[in-house]
Amino acid sequence: MRNQRALSFPGSLALALLTSAVVAACGGGGDGSEPAAQGATTTTTAAPGTSGTPGTQTPAEPAAKPTSVVSPACSGCAAVDANTYAGSGIGVWQSINATTGAVDMPINIAGLTGQDVTLVFTNQSGTAQTMPTVALTASQLPTVAASAIQWDNGVSAAKGRITDYNRDGWAAKAGARGTGASLSTFGATAPLRAAYTVGDTRNWYHEDNSSRATTLVRTDTTADGTVVNFWVEDTENNPLKVNASIVAALEAGFVPTGKIYDLLKQTGGPVWGPHPYADLISGAVAQPIDIVILNFDNNATPFGMVGYFYGRNALTAAAEPLSNQSVSLYLDAETLYLGGASGMQSMLLTMAHEGMHMQNFYRRGVVKGPAYAFDTWLEEGTAMMMEDFASQSIDPTYNAIRDVRFPNYIGYKAGSYNCSLLAWDPFGATCDSYSVSGSLGGFLDRQLGLGFYKHLLTNVTSTDSVAVLDASIKAIAPTSSLGEQLRRFAATSGALMKAPSPAGFGFPARAEGGFTLPVIDPQALLASRTLTQTVPTMIQPYASLPVVRKAVSGTYAETIKVPANSTLSVVIQ
Repeated sequence: MRNQRALSFPGSLALALLTSAVVAACGGGGDGSEPAAQGATTTTTAAPGTSGTPGTQTPAEPAAKPTSVVSPACSGCAAVDANTYAGSGIGVWQSINATTGAVDMPINIAGLTGQDVTLVFTNQSGTAQTMPTVALTASQLPTVAASAIQWDNGVSAAKGRITDYNRDGWAAKAGARGTGASLSTFGATAPLRAAYTVGDTRNWYHEDNSSRATTLVRTDTTADGTVVNFWVEDTENNPLKVNASIVAALEAGFVPTGKIYDLLKQTGGPVWGPHPYADLISGAVAQPIDIVILNFDNNATPFGMVGYFYGRNALTAAAEPLSNQSVSLYLDAETLYLGGASGMQSMLLTMAHEGMHMQNFYRRGVVKGPAYAFDTWLEEGTAMMMEDFASQSIDPTYNAIRDVRFPNYIGYKAGSYNCSLLAWDPFGATCDSYSVSGSLGGFLDRQLGLGFYKHLLTNVTSTDSVAVLDASIKAIAPTSSLGEQLRRFAATSGALMKAPSPAGFGFPARAEGGFTLPVIDPQALLASRTLTQTVPTMIQPYASLPVVRKAVSGTYAETIKVPANSTLSVVIQ
C-alpha cells in the first residue's frame, strides 16, 4: 500500500478565503464590489512653472487582472478567460507543468455563484511523481456502497497465469517460426479432427489441468460459414442447471448476424487463420469455434472467474499434451444458472471480452510475433472496449463500462483515480485495474470512435503499448495525444462532469458503423464517489487525483503546487 500522509487544512482554507475576499475588495469582481470602468478619466494639475491651467484628461490604464496561469481548455463553455467564469454551466481550465520539478500555479477566477471547484492533478509521465502538499477542503466517503465487482473474486492468480501464457508463454512450445504464412505447414493440410454432431462426447482440459467429460448440445453456423459448437460438462447438463434455454440464449448472443462473432470480425478480423508456426493447430483449414461450459470451481456460487481464453489450447497435442487443440472459449456453468439475469448479462459480454483476447492472440501474438502482444493493461483495455461496443447489440439495458467499470473506478476502495495505468493490479488492496483501463477505454471509444478502435487493434508500429496507443490516437486526431486524452478523461472523471459536457470531455453517446455507445453521466454517480482522505506521497504513472472546493461564491483564488510532468485541470460546475 502506498505511503500516505494526513494533512491539516483549516488554515489553508482560511488563507484561500481571505485571499478571495481581498481580491474582491480590490475590484477583482464578486461579493457585490464594483470594478472600475475601463476608459475612466482622471484630472491632473499643471506642472510647476506653467500657467496653472488644468491639464487635459487622459484615459487611465485598464486595471491589471490578477495572475491566473490556467487557460480555458474548452470552447463554447463557461470558461470565459483565464480570470472569468460565466456564472453558470461547466468551465474547464488547464495548465501543464512540463518541467522536472514542482511548480506553483496561481489561480484567480471570478464569477462563481456557489459552484464546486474541482482541482485535478494528472501525471502524464510513465514514472511516479512526488505529490506536493495541497489542502483538502472536501473529502468524502461514499454515501452508498460501491457496486459489487463480480469478475475476478479471489481468482487473480489463475487469470494472471492465463494472461502471461497468452502474451508470450505459448511461443516456447509453438515450434520454429517461419518468415511468413507461405512457409508454414499449410497447403492440403487436413483438419485435426472430424466434424462432431450433437450428442457426441469428448473430454476437455480445464485451465486447472483437470479433465472434464462433456457432451455437444448444440452446433450452429455463422454468416461466414464458421461452425460454432456448444459443449456442456456432463454433471451440469440437465434441466435444473445448464438447460437448453440457457444454451439458446448464449447462441443468440454469439452466432447470428450482427451479434458477437460478427462484431469481433468487423472490428478486428478473423479469430484464427494462416500463421508461421509449426506446432500450432492448422490455420490452412477452417477451424470451428468451441464454446465449452464447465463448472469452474464447484463452489455453488456464481461469478468469480466467469470465462477465459487460453492460448495453450491452440498448440498441437504433440507440443502440449494438455492442449485441447481448439479455437475455444470457456464459460462458468454456475454463473449461468445461479447468477440470474445479471449472470447472463455478464456471460454474454464475457464472450465478447474473451473473444477479443482470442482475436488479439491470433492477430498480434501469432501473426506478428509475441513481442507485438499488448501489455496486460492495454490487452484488458481492448477487451473491455469490445464489451463497450458490443453491449447495445447484445442487451440494450446493460453496458459494462457504464454499469460496472466506471462506477467502480470512482468508488472502489478509496477510488482508483491514483492508480497507475501501467501496473496491472485487479481488485487489489487500493486499486482495481479493470476499472482503470475499462473507464479510460470507454472514454476513448466515445471521443475517438470506431475508427480509432480498429486502428488500435491492428497497430503494430511499435512493441511499446504506450507508443501504440498514442499513435492510434494521433491517427484519428492528429493534433491530440495520449497526454491530452488523459487530461480530458481525468477532468471528466475527477470532477464527475455533468452531461452534456463541453466538446472533448465527458462520455457522450455515439453511434457509427452499426455500433451504439450509450451516454454515461458521471454526475449521476456523485453519491458513490470516494474522494481522498489523505494526500498521497506520490502521484502514479498516468494517474490522477481530484481535490474539491465546495460551493464557492465570488472569486476562487488559490496558488497550487503542481507535480513535475503533470497537468492541473480546474473544473467549475
